[in-house]
Amino acid sequence: MARNARTTEYTPDASINRIVEGTRIEGEIQCESNIRIDGVFVGTLRTAGRLVIGPKGSVQGQVNCEDCELEGRLEGDITVTKLLSLKAKSRLEGDVAYGQLSVEPGAEVVGTCRLVTPNTSSAAKANTKAPATSSTKSSSGPAPMKATA
Repeated sequence: MARNARTTEYTPDASINRIVEGTRIEGEIQCESNIRIDGVFVGTLRTAGRLVIGPKGSVQGQVNCEDCELEGRLEGDITVTKLLSLKAKSRLEGDVAYGQLSVEPGAEVVGTCRLVTPNTSSAAKANTKAPATSSTKSSSGPAPMKATA
């Protein structure tokens, strides 16, 4: 009887890394594929793929990714080269740089949001500040902003 030989080919779109609910990880993550966080991650996260932070997920620290879908909480600075999607019950605190932004009603952002384009140099990014589009300043610091329909 002949045996079927199966080969598994690695493709970044087919691979997903997961931090499940009830798990806490501290440190640095660098990956080429997608990652989903339903637990807690504290540290630096860099992915060439898509980051999904689930409804019970929490990230504290520096994040750099291609796409991000936030349903839970993120506290820290984030750079998303393509699409940052903030779901209705999400909360983001920190400086945000994005290529495109999608915000559902109910999402909260506290901090500075800035649009970046692929042609923007690092020096230009550091020296140019776009108007704050998602926060208001007060004497006690930035106030949370809720998206409304």
